[in-house]
Amino acid sequence: MNLFIINTNQQADQRYEQEMIVEQKCAAYRSTKKEIKYIQKEDKVLLYSNGIGVIARGIADGEVNKKEDLCETDAEYYMALNEFYGYIEAIPYKKMISIIRKSDSSFAKPFNVTSLKFSFPASIEIWDEINKYV
Repeated sequence: MNLFIINTNQQADQRYEQEMIVEQKCAAYRSTKKEIKYIQKEDKVLLYSNGIGVIARGIADGEVNKKEDLCETDAEYYMALNEFYGYIEAIPYKKMISIIRKSDSSFAKPFNVTSLKFSFPASIEIWDEINKYV
Protein backbone atom coordinates (compact mmCIF):
# COMPACT_ATOMS: atom_id res chain seq x y z
CA MET A 1 0.00 0.00 0.00
CA ASN A 2 1.26 3.44 -0.94
CA LEU A 3 0.32 6.81 0.43
CA PHE A 4 0.02 9.89 -1.77
CA ILE A 5 -0.15 13.52 -0.78
CA ILE A 6 -2.00 15.35 -3.55
CA ASN A 7 -1.78 19.13 -3.79
CA THR A 8 -5.25 20.61 -4.30
CA ASN A 9 -3.96 23.18 -6.80
CA GLN A 10 -5.83 26.01 -5.11
CA GLN A 11 -3.23 28.54 -6.21
CA ALA A 12 -4.15 27.91 -9.85
CA ASP A 13 -7.91 28.00 -9.21
CA GLN A 14 -9.71 27.70 -5.86
CA ARG A 15 -12.58 25.79 -7.44
CA TYR A 16 -10.29 22.78 -7.93
CA GLU A 17 -9.89 22.34 -4.19
CA GLN A 18 -13.62 22.79 -3.60
CA GLU A 19 -14.44 20.20 -6.28
CA MET A 20 -12.08 17.69 -4.68
CA ILE A 21 -13.81 18.11 -1.32
CA VAL A 22 -17.39 18.14 -2.60
CA GLU A 23 -16.87 15.30 -5.08
CA GLN A 24 -14.61 13.34 -2.68
CA LYS A 25 -11.81 12.85 -5.19
CA CYS A 26 -8.17 13.58 -5.87
CA ALA A 27 -7.32 15.29 -9.15
CA ALA A 28 -4.54 16.74 -11.26
CA TYR A 29 -4.72 19.03 -14.25
CA ARG A 30 -3.10 19.56 -17.63
CA SER A 31 0.69 19.01 -17.60
CA THR A 32 0.57 17.12 -14.26
CA LYS A 33 -2.67 15.18 -14.79
CA LYS A 34 -0.93 11.84 -15.38
CA GLU A 35 0.28 11.83 -11.75
CA ILE A 36 -3.13 10.37 -10.89
CA LYS A 37 -2.36 7.23 -12.96
CA TYR A 38 0.22 6.14 -10.37
CA ILE A 39 -2.43 5.79 -7.66
CA GLN A 40 -3.73 2.23 -7.31
CA LYS A 41 -6.85 0.79 -5.72
CA GLU A 42 -6.66 0.89 -1.91
CA ASP A 43 -3.78 3.39 -1.87
CA LYS A 44 -4.23 6.04 0.79
CA VAL A 45 -4.56 9.68 -0.28
CA LEU A 46 -4.17 12.92 1.63
CA LEU A 47 -5.34 16.22 0.12
CA TYR A 48 -2.94 19.07 0.86
CA SER A 49 -3.86 22.74 0.57
CA ASN A 50 -0.90 25.14 0.22
CA GLY A 51 -0.57 27.42 3.21
CA ILE A 52 -3.19 25.46 5.17
CA GLY A 53 -2.14 21.81 5.46
CA VAL A 54 -3.80 18.43 5.01
CA ILE A 55 -7.51 19.09 4.69
CA ALA A 56 -8.91 15.64 3.84
CA ARG A 57 -8.09 11.98 3.39
CA GLY A 58 -9.52 8.96 1.60
CA ILE A 59 -8.82 5.58 0.03
CA ALA A 60 -8.44 5.42 -3.76
CA ASP A 61 -10.97 3.42 -5.77
CA GLY A 62 -8.32 2.72 -8.44
CA GLU A 63 -10.26 4.03 -11.44
CA VAL A 64 -8.74 6.96 -13.35
CA ASN A 65 -11.43 9.21 -14.80
CA LYS A 66 -10.98 12.09 -17.23
CA LYS A 67 -12.98 15.24 -17.72
CA GLU A 68 -13.02 18.52 -19.58
CA ASP A 69 -11.86 21.71 -17.87
CA LEU A 70 -12.23 25.19 -19.34
CA CYS A 71 -13.20 23.70 -22.73
CA GLU A 72 -10.05 21.55 -22.85
CA THR A 73 -10.81 17.86 -23.40
CA ASP A 74 -9.38 15.50 -20.76
CA ALA A 75 -7.63 18.38 -18.96
CA GLU A 76 -8.41 16.76 -15.60
CA TYR A 77 -7.58 13.24 -14.43
CA TYR A 78 -9.25 12.27 -11.17
CA MET A 79 -9.98 9.33 -8.91
CA ALA A 80 -12.78 8.85 -6.38
CA LEU A 81 -11.82 8.52 -2.73
CA ASN A 82 -13.72 6.09 -0.50
CA GLU A 83 -13.90 6.45 3.27
CA PHE A 84 -13.45 10.17 2.65
CA TYR A 85 -12.99 12.44 5.63
CA GLY A 86 -12.58 16.21 5.54
CA TYR A 87 -10.69 17.49 8.56
CA ILE A 88 -12.48 20.16 10.60
CA GLU A 89 -9.08 21.59 11.41
CA ALA A 90 -6.30 21.08 8.86
CA ILE A 91 -3.12 19.29 9.85
CA PRO A 92 -0.53 22.05 9.31
CA TYR A 93 2.60 21.72 7.21
CA LYS A 94 4.99 21.65 10.19
CA LYS A 95 2.99 18.87 11.86
CA MET A 96 2.94 16.88 8.61
CA ILE A 97 6.72 17.21 8.26
CA SER A 98 7.09 15.95 11.83
CA ILE A 99 4.82 12.96 11.12
CA ILE A 100 6.61 12.11 7.88
CA ARG A 101 10.10 12.38 9.37
CA LYS A 102 9.19 9.89 12.12
CA SER A 103 8.91 7.24 9.40
CA ASP A 104 11.33 8.70 6.83
CA SER A 105 14.05 10.77 8.49
CA SER A 106 15.58 11.71 5.14
CA PHE A 107 12.40 13.33 3.76
CA ALA A 108 13.20 16.76 2.32
CA LYS A 109 10.76 17.33 -0.56
CA PRO A 110 8.55 20.40 -0.90
CA PHE A 111 4.76 20.07 -0.69
CA ASN A 112 4.19 22.42 -3.64
CA VAL A 113 4.42 19.61 -6.18
CA THR A 114 1.33 17.85 -7.55
CA SER A 115 1.99 14.52 -5.87
CA LEU A 116 4.24 12.99 -3.23
CA LYS A 117 4.42 9.20 -2.90
CA PHE A 118 5.38 7.18 0.16
CA SER A 119 5.82 3.41 0.02
CA PHE A 120 5.64 0.69 2.68
CA PRO A 121 6.45 0.83 5.59
CA ALA A 122 6.47 4.65 5.76
CA SER A 123 3.03 4.79 4.11
CA ILE A 124 1.41 2.78 6.90
CA GLU A 125 3.16 4.70 9.65
CA ILE A 126 2.09 8.05 8.20
CA TRP A 127 -1.50 6.87 7.59
CA ASP A 128 -1.82 5.50 11.12
CA GLU A 129 -0.58 8.78 12.58
CA ILE A 130 -2.89 10.86 10.37
CA ASN A 131 -5.89 8.78 11.45
CA LYS A 132 -5.38 9.95 15.03
CA TYR A 133 -6.81 13.28 13.81
CA VAL A 134 -10.07 11.78 12.52
